[in-house]
Amino acid sequence: MNTLSNYPNKIYLGENEGEKIYLSAPSWDCNWYWGFGYIGNNNCHYHIDGLTKKENAHLFDAFKKHFGKSLVVRDSQLWTLCELFETFYNLKNAAEVLGSGSSNMSANPCKDLIINKDEVIRINNIVLPQIFEEIYKILIPAQDNEKINKQLIKEIIKGDTNKVVDFMIENKISTDDLKNIEGVTNHDYSVICSFYWERYHKNN
Repeated sequence: MNTLSNYPNKIYLGENEGEKIYLSAPSWDCNWYWGFGYIGNNNCHYHIDGLTKKENAHLFDAFKKHFGKSLVVRDSQLWTLCELFETFYNLKNAAEVLGSGSSNMSANPCKDLIINKDEVIRINNIVLPQIFEEIYKILIPAQDNEKINKQLIKEIIKGDTNKVVDFMIENKISTDDLKNIEGVTNHDYSVICSFYWERYHKNN
């Protein structure tokens, strides 16, 4: 089973307790399921879906608590990333149930009704590879966010709010994202937001 693209073996997410944490690329394991959501480094190994228990929060807040300001993904994209990960886990579990006809607690009297091999093939061959593709459409560009943030601060220092907003639009930075960019003051935030939304309403 193949992914739609070749992804990095490890991709950086952020830091936790001084440790750089990476996401491993998806893999087709044991010839029947997709292995994905494995994070860590040489010293630690855990799972994206375990963050909710680890941080005692839903996935969005768990990402924020676990990685803090080191998280490479912007808030404006984090909800979509969380949706994609949750959907991956739900579909992976669905494929397992539809393939075996049970949840592996005991023999299921509805086994023959549950089994749907065609749907298992669709999930594993078509849907999940597209889920991975959308996840990496967020994570790969996010590796440059720190550099882009520094460029944004330079534009802010120059004092031309019109060019600041142009830069934000070009790099898909929302006004909410400004709150988590080091170097953006409350005054900067207020001025930029006013200008940003004034232009938005003028053009729509």
